[in-house]
Amino acid sequence: MKKILIFKTDRIGDFVNFSPCLRILKNNFVDCHITLVCSKYNYQIAKNYKEIDKIVIIKKNLFLDIFFFLKNFFLANYDYLFQFDGNKRSYILSCLVLTKIRSALFFHKNINLFGINYKHIRPNFLLRIFFNNSIFCNEDYSANNITAHYQTLYLKLLENLNFKINYKQNLFYLDTSFKNEFSSFFNETNKSYYLFHIDEKSNTLNSSQFDSLLDLVDKIKIKQNIVLSLGIGQFIYESKIKEKFNILDYSIKNNSFKIDDSNVLCLKNLPLNLLAYFIANSDANISMHSGSIVHISAAFNKLIIDIIEEHKFKELDRWIPLESKYKRFDLNKLENFTI
Repeated sequence: MKKILIFKTDRIGDFVNFSPCLRILKNNFVDCHITLVCSKYNYQIAKNYKEIDKIVIIKKNLFLDIFFFLKNFFLANYDYLFQFDGNKRSYILSCLVLTKIRSALFFHKNINLFGINYKHIRPNFLLRIFFNNSIFCNEDYSANNITAHYQTLYLKLLENLNFKINYKQNLFYLDTSFKNEFSSFFNETNKSYYLFHIDEKSNTLNSSQFDSLLDLVDKIKIKQNIVLSLGIGQFIYESKIKEKFNILDYSIKNNSFKIDDSNVLCLKNLPLNLLAYFIANSDANISMHSGSIVHISAAFNKLIIDIIEEHKFKELDRWIPLESKYKRFDLNKLENFTI
């Protein structure tokens, strides 16, 4: 039985973005044992993945993590180790594990300092020498090729080790503990809908740009019901939303989740695993490239619509799932919006 250790301690969207690798590993080694090192935050979805046999939650203290890894992993002797998150702490901890093959992405970008151009590489040289399977990822956001696309690079790492790449779609498993709660909502409304997600990225917009987002909601609701979900962060324009829609706070249990006469149901503070049900059952998912929205949508083959300023288009190309139904519109030209 092959023993595989994977580091993935970053955000929810990043985790789902790498998820095809889990299926590929299991397809190549049916009886392999996969141990995942994750964060407390992405554990909430990682625990649902049937491909993962064991989960270790990383601490926030590097010295405690080093002690823990030396005690529990140093003599474990893995066949494969994959550092898939690019986190400095994960690079360090990876070097404390005995493994036959240690794999990782290295990141580089050109930096101009006092008129001198040089290439900055992460991790440093001392850490890089521990990895015998690696690929460089170009962090220059103007790059638009396979040296910058994360999923392509993950798969290339596996191809280097002669793994057969027989799966490319994102994976996501719905948390069944939220099934009845969502079913209750869905049976009560019995209507199709688009999910329109607004998170803290909207804080970077000026007042006019945010108004255009809300105008787009008004435009869409003429023909389609909308579930307007708000992220868990603070919104500087929340008062504008309240002027137009009744915000139902999930944390207040006496709220009734019913689509009102305006065909818009505005929800706040949804747990991620409940939000995932709304994503999986929508007709389309719209956001300012919220990572969880985009990557969970791809797992369920749902239409993804990004609303982003044009100058960020190339930066986002590196994140688009290889297998997805994807559309993108310029935030400053929403008069061109169509579905």
